Amino acid sequence: MLFRFGLSNLLSAEKWLWVLVISVVYGAMIFVTAWMTGKRDGMNNFLFDAGFRWNLTTFIVWGAASETWFLLGFHSVQESIRIVHITLLIWSGFLILHLILFLILRKRTIKGVHKTNIFE
Repeated sequence: MLFRFGLSNLLSAEKWLWVLVISVVYGAMIFVTAWMTGKRDGMNNFLFDAGFRWNLTTFIVWGAASETWFLLGFHSVQESIRIVHITLLIWSGFLILHLILFLILRKRTIKGVHKTNIFE
């Protein structure tokens, strides 16, 4: 919600460079956090689903927050719900790719534990 608030205020003030900066920083923070969480979970639990769960949860939360932001009328006049929908569409493509990779990695495990950890 803080991101949506900052984005709407910066768009209303027509501070385009700052809009780009906070958008890139927000996206990078989400990516790095997910990468670190997935990597740490994979090392500690030997399960290969934390990264996908994070991606799916972030997708749902961001989408719901953005849709709610527009439904409640908090958006800037420069914002369009179409941008949110396009972002969700692109993100869903990456989410499907992530699901495919998750399923491929899952085939290399037995009940979520990597085969090399079972047969060492």
